[in-house]
Amino acid sequence: MARMFRLMDSALPGRLHVNGVDHQPWFADDTFSPKALVADQRMPVMHCYPFWTGTVKYGGAMDPPSVKLLAAMAALIRSYAGTQQKPVWAGEFNTCIKELSDEQQAEWLEKAVHAAIEQGVSWFSYWDSHDVDRKFDFNALEYSLGLMTNDGRVKPAGRVFKQLADTYRGEPVVFPTAVLPGPPSQHTTDATWQWILDWLGWKGKA
Repeated sequence: MARMFRLMDSALPGRLHVNGVDHQPWFADDTFSPKALVADQRMPVMHCYPFWTGTVKYGGAMDPPSVKLLAAMAALIRSYAGTQQKPVWAGEFNTCIKELSDEQQAEWLEKAVHAAIEQGVSWFSYWDSHDVDRKFDFNALEYSLGLMTNDGRVKPAGRVFKQLADTYRGEPVVFPTAVLPGPPSQHTTDATWQWILDWLGWKGKA
């Protein structure tokens, strides 16, 4: 990764280069280390999905571990960075919980983004813009999670996303000032989830 960043910086100096990775490196040893991701990137990119991170083990779709996952992962990233001033981009996020209705998806989106903004998350890219056409062989979880239908009709989540964009576009990012605990003592999924639950103060379903 460091070699690729050097190559990109030499090809396009002064530009922003990022490595967007799924949630796994932040939770356990996988491909890239969290320390490398926060040290080598001006702006770490996180992918946050309650279903794929295992959030559903710790509460319902509208409970804090789910709706505050973006906020918690941003705090985790900054814990590894050693500063609250590290910009963080939510490069991909969605529930991937297909049982939620369109209205519930929109409710989750609004709560998740507001919680993340309170934690100074700077940019948001929702996955995905449109529902996936069922004529394609794709993951069943992602056929109906778009902001719009496959034929371009705006869904409730799409309306909420537009409202959020209209409200916060151009507004300065306010980074949190609270002192963060150090990173998880062990770089394992269980230890990382315990860190997140402690940070949330969540004592619910376990």
